[in-house]
Parts: sequence; structure tokens; C-alpha cells
Amino acid sequence: MNLEQPPLLTSTHFDFDNLHSIESCAVAVVYCIYDKKRKTIVDKGTSRACGENHQKISIHAEQKCISYCRSNDTRHKLEIYIWRYSKEGKVKPVLCCGACTKLVKKFNYHNKIYTFNGLDRCSAIGKPYLTIGHMHKKK
Repeated sequence: MNLEQPPLLTSTHFDFDNLHSIESCAVAVVYCIYDKKRKTIVDKGTSRACGENHQKISIHAEQKCISYCRSNDTRHKLEIYIWRYSKEGKVKPVLCCGACTKLVKKFNYHNKIYTFNGLDRCSAIGKPYLTIGHMHKKK
């Protein structure tokens, strides 16, 4: 299956094929951290589920991105892009959950996190929702 590349102008080609599996397309959020000055992707990855003996249910893509940016972005030139892949390999938009929205606002990244809606980029901060893991945890 060929994955659709996110619509970013980059000076080098990045391959996201190794980050996607058909089993995790409904839940895994793919992220990349983009240097807008150099037009390069400096980091990429996915959210990940944690095991049974871990205190957290999962580590969200936004958490990983903010951690990376806080330690490596001294001039505030990095942008965060998050999305999901459909079963056909197309890019789908995704919004931040309630916990990640609080985290993004706490560290003042609300104007640096984006998702893709077709070929357009739009803010990933929208109406916060409760994740499946948190719904399961509250039962």
C-alpha cells in the first residue's frame, strides 16, 4: 500500500511508510516536527499505547512533540503536524483531545500545532474530546 505524503514543502523527501500499519490506522496518530525556516522534517513518529504495567494508558503524539520542542526549539521556529491514515493510506485530520489541549495551551504551542484537511493545513486545536483510553479508565 502506498501512503499519501502530507502536503508539506520539504527540501528532502521523508518516508512515513515504516510508521504505519493497517492494524493501527484507526487509533495511531502520526506526527512530524517541521522546521519552517529550513523546510525540513526534524523528527517524526506516532503515538503509542503503553502496556499493562504502565501508569499511563498511552503516550499521545502531542506529548512527544512538545517534549521534543521544549528541549530542542530555542528560537520557536518548529511547527507540529499531526494526522491519521485511513485504511486506504490517505491523510485524515485529527484534533487534540482534552488533556493534550490543556498541555498545548500550558506551554503556549496553540498556534504551532496543525493538522491537514485535504491539501490545507488547519489548527489541530478544536473542541476537546475524551479519548477511548480515558473512557475505559473511568469505568
